[in-house]
Amino acid sequence: MLMPTHLLSAMAVLLFLVQVPTASGEPADCATCHKVEHTEFAASIHTSLSCQECHGGPTEYDIPATQRAQLIARKADWGLTFDHGSTFSGKPKRQDIPNLCGSCHANVERMNPFGMRTDQLARYWTSGHGKTLKEQGDDRVAICTDCHGTHEIRPGHEPGAKTHPFNVPATCGECHADSKLMGDFDLPTEVVDEYRQSVHGQLLLDQGDSGAPTCATCHGNHSAMPPGFTSVSTVCGKCHDHVNKFFATSIHATQEGHRGCVQCHGGGEGRHFHLIERITKTPGVLIQRYSHLLEKEPNPTPDEITEAINAKPKEIIMRAMPTCTDCHDDLEDDESLPKLLEILDGISEAERYYAQTADRLEKVGQGVLLVENQRFLFDDAKTQLIGLAPLQHTLNNDKVKAKVAELNAVCDQVNAELDTLEDGLRLRYVALIPIWAFAVLFSVILYVKYKQLKRQYVTPLPSERGA
Repeated sequence: MLMPTHLLSAMAVLLFLVQVPTASGEPADCATCHKVEHTEFAASIHTSLSCQECHGGPTEYDIPATQRAQLIARKADWGLTFDHGSTFSGKPKRQDIPNLCGSCHANVERMNPFGMRTDQLARYWTSGHGKTLKEQGDDRVAICTDCHGTHEIRPGHEPGAKTHPFNVPATCGECHADSKLMGDFDLPTEVVDEYRQSVHGQLLLDQGDSGAPTCATCHGNHSAMPPGFTSVSTVCGKCHDHVNKFFATSIHATQEGHRGCVQCHGGGEGRHFHLIERITKTPGVLIQRYSHLLEKEPNPTPDEITEAINAKPKEIIMRAMPTCTDCHDDLEDDESLPKLLEILDGISEAERYYAQTADRLEKVGQGVLLVENQRFLFDDAKTQLIGLAPLQHTLNNDKVKAKVAELNAVCDQVNAELDTLEDGLRLRYVALIPIWAFAVLFSVILYVKYKQLKRQYVTPLPSERGA
């Protein structure tokens, strides 16, 4: 016969009470019952704080041993409750958490000993998250605990912290990759995946470069806002200073509809300006790729070389081209596109010449010729090539042509000196021909003379005569 459910539950409680040792009469604190939270809090940066600073209530409770055992082993279906006292505020509401955290973190006197900023709460209220929370009362936006954690709040430099650079994309992605949540706010979810595939995401997540830009680098942390055109170049300019200065002199810097850096580097149909791609390649990469090409194709055409060492510029520009039509209505009749392609072709030509010269210099240096002076001279070509990357953002054909000419002039000089060295080596080889011919002839004459003298003055041995 089956026993009633409530009787089974009662027996389970009694059985547990028999098995649990009777607790001592010592006062109970929060850790007595909330062991998981206590363990997390012990690993937090807030260990000097008490539970009461966030939740209120007394620091100790006088609980009978039997009730204490019940509370420690509490289960959801037991229906156990506990009166924490009139000063206990319980779990803070999400909309109250920013001000709760700010009660300390916006307090100059309290934060001063730790050297911490006290403007983070004020900054939060200027963010998209803070404005939505305050103005619309929508508590689904990010609050302090979403990014920093609740009880186990770690310093940002610790690998386990949600705000550690390596973890920031995943932390932001908890909301910004949630299609349901982002759909309610009419925001795209693709930005997280775009970032992961970008040059910044690859540096951070694949190569472990903690100095690479994260979401917070561009959008801010507490004052998180999407950068507009008026600020995007400034944001990028924090790292790309030279590029930013050159771009400021271009015609696009004054165009209100232009999106700035991301127009070319992260734009295109179906994109959301987070898949930032690198258009230029480092000199070392160009040389390496050219060397690999020669292993497959000893006599490549210029187009094959460009395709192998750096095909990105035109690919990226063509991908972003649809967004250019917002201003450039007719690209076929617009002279801007030919000018842009002329800049890209000039840089591609310089990259090809640089890679070819570097390959030749390396091969000549592997022989008997000393090319240290030429290597030193070629370093100037590397400097010129690196300078082309930011200069092209001026969109000034004359300036780019001048820089390309400087680079080509260095490569011309290096190749001319290598020609001289190799011509000299060939001349030395040619000059050796009569010397070797004389040596061979002299050896033959000596041998003939030796045979004559041997027949004339050396008496053969009996065994030799018989033979």
